[in-house]
Amino acid sequence: MASKRPAPDIHPSRQTQVPRDPPRKRQKPNNLSGSKSFKKARPVNELKTSIRNLRRLLERDGEESEGKKPLPPKVRIAKERELASAQQELVESQTAEKRSKMIARYHKVRFFDRQKATKRLKRAKKAMKEVEEDAGEREELAREVDECELDVQYAMFYPLDVPYVALYPSAKKVEGSDEDGKSTEVKRQGDQEMRDLLRKCAQSGKLDALRNGKLDKEGNYKITEDAAVDEAKPKKQTEKNGKRKAEEMAANESGDESDGGFFE
Repeated sequence: MASKRPAPDIHPSRQTQVPRDPPRKRQKPNNLSGSKSFKKARPVNELKTSIRNLRRLLERDGEESEGKKPLPPKVRIAKERELASAQQELVESQTAEKRSKMIARYHKVRFFDRQKATKRLKRAKKAMKEVEEDAGEREELAREVDECELDVQYAMFYPLDVPYVALYPSAKKVEGSDEDGKSTEVKRQGDQEMRDLLRKCAQSGKLDALRNGKLDKEGNYKITEDAAVDEAKPKKQTEKNGKRKAEEMAANESGDESDGGFFE
């Protein structure tokens, strides 16, 4: 059976007479179409310039000069609101910039502290399982497990916008050897006040708020718009959940001899 011949090409003189499907329009992503598009943050220098110009405009409007008409009340109110909004946006931009610098500066130290704390937590739990008869030693190991869990929370939930105080100092500077030639383990250090605050926040379920800089030194919410929202939310993270996170970190980490992984 002979195959069908391909359809002949349309002669250029008849192309305008042949109906064709209209070209398809390229659809924009949902986040870029309509009123739901995201608003890009203005640069800090642009915000400073806008604030300076608005201040000059409002200050000159208050001065008395011949031949100069003052701004209408509605325009002045609009400019004052624009100035307040720009000042708030500038504060938020500077806070975000400071936070980013802190994260980039201390992410490596925090990562290694979390690695060491997780390994110590696993060793403490293993030692506690092996001890059954001696109640005094078991109680001491239980306290060590609690401290190791707090160490993991220290590395994970230490405020990101505050200079990080290392939990374990550099091994080259502190770690030595005893009389038998065995290396001694680096002692736990860090910020004791922050450890107390972390323990308090773990009991009240405020670890995430502490990490994101929403709490003061007493563990109370700062006066911000997000504070009322966070207070209204149910407390999902209790002291038990904080310990559960520490256990998950211990389970997800690699073996005791491995320091691989991604920085956080």
